[in-house]
Amino acid sequence: MFFYTILIFLLVFITTSLTSYFLIGIKSRFEFKKAKIEVDKIIEKAKTEGNEYKTRVKEQVEKFNNLFIKYEKHFTNQQDKTEKSIKLLEEKLVKKEEENKKIETEVNNLNKELEVFYTNIEKEKEKKIPLLSKVSSFQIDKAKDQIIQNLQDDLNLAKELRITKYINSITEDSPTIAKNMLIEAIHRFSAPTSVEKKSLIIPINRNETKAKLMGNNLEVLTFLEDHLGVDIVFDDSKPGITVSHYELVKKHIARETILKLIKDKNISIELAQKRLDEATKETKAMLIDIGKKIVNKLELQYRNFPDDFKEILGRLKYRTSYGQNILKHCFEVGFFTLLLGNELGLNEEICKIGGFFHDLGKAIDQEDGRPHDILTKEIMERFNIFSWEEIHAAWTHHDAIPIETAEALLVKAGDAISAGRPGARQETIEKYLARIMAIEGIANSYEGVNKTYAISGGRELRVLVDPKRLDDQNLPELAEEIAKEIEDNVAYPGQIRVNVIRRIQHNHTIKEKNKKKVA
Repeated sequence: MFFYTILIFLLVFITTSLTSYFLIGIKSRFEFKKAKIEVDKIIEKAKTEGNEYKTRVKEQVEKFNNLFIKYEKHFTNQQDKTEKSIKLLEEKLVKKEEENKKIETEVNNLNKELEVFYTNIEKEKEKKIPLLSKVSSFQIDKAKDQIIQNLQDDLNLAKELRITKYINSITEDSPTIAKNMLIEAIHRFSAPTSVEKKSLIIPINRNETKAKLMGNNLEVLTFLEDHLGVDIVFDDSKPGITVSHYELVKKHIARETILKLIKDKNISIELAQKRLDEATKETKAMLIDIGKKIVNKLELQYRNFPDDFKEILGRLKYRTSYGQNILKHCFEVGFFTLLLGNELGLNEEICKIGGFFHDLGKAIDQEDGRPHDILTKEIMERFNIFSWEEIHAAWTHHDAIPIETAEALLVKAGDAISAGRPGARQETIEKYLARIMAIEGIANSYEGVNKTYAISGGRELRVLVDPKRLDDQNLPELAEEIAKEIEDNVAYPGQIRVNVIRRIQHNHTIKEKNKKKVA
């Protein structure tokens, strides 16, 4: 029974193994066929792509071959053309060389002929000159000198004619050129007028403070007025104290002293003296500081001005003339002088120094009493900083001595421009009336003058003459004489136009003859 069981088991095992082997073989053959099909497809695809790539490469090669053939033909043609051009140039060069050789040969022949010709001329000259000298009794050296002298005379005459023509041209055009230069200088300057007031108001809002300053019998204020020469006025209608004086430095010191006293509780003469000394010292330091700023603005730091000179410069800020601030006036004149000097090609340093420092003497003339131009010269010479040309340009603008340099003339012109600007200066009613009366008095002093009228602020004078005593022929001479006398004897800004009028009336018909002259 056991034997059969084993036998069955072996049969089942063998059957199973054979079945598995058979199935595995069938599966392997199926997978092999499938793989072979895939490989065949890959090979077929590779063959197809290889053929396509081979076709493209073949097309590219043919394309490049065609291009190469094309360019080869082009280069061959260009080479042929270049070779032909070179041959033509070589042929031309050969012809040129042949022509040059012919020309050179002809030139050599001409030179030889010229040498022979000049040789013959020299021989003939040597023969003829002695004969000519004997016939004309004239030496050769004298003849040469005479020819040279004639040429020199001709050159001198031509030079004189050209110089005369140039001078005439300059003379004719100089008024126009000068006017244009002045107009350009005035147009390029745009600053407000520099008018200063001679009085200032110190604001004080409390009556107690006014009473404290007034003290007993106004002792403190009287002390300040005596020491400074100022006028201190209390005006109840205004909340303040008015300080007035023609010297602005003293007015400033008085103002600073009063402001210091206002802060003190008890005011006395001793305290006023102390505050006055402090204000004076501070004012001096302030003037020196102003002078330093002026030097820096003028770019003159390299001159090493001492403090005494800087203090004088600073005082110009506190000095006026006809209400015009002198420091601002000096800057204006310096600007005009420098601008005109640049146009004429003159020395800029002399123009700047002369223009700005021309009124330096006005810083101390109120204390000294002498003319400010003389003081300007003395101050500039005292410090030994300026050259003769700079000093001369600065102090001669009032014709104290004859002007010797062009820069000095420009300083005079710049001073007139600055002072004559509309609104630049003011004058008191007394000086104005005195000037008007002086102008009219000069005209009235002439024989045949009936009436005179100074109009337009004294810038025009109308003179009515007696038609029976003066004829039309006398009017130009009369206008000339009146203008000349006004110019010599009256100080005035700008110009005064003199109009002489001769009025004739016959049968209600009025005829007027006007002759004008500008002083």
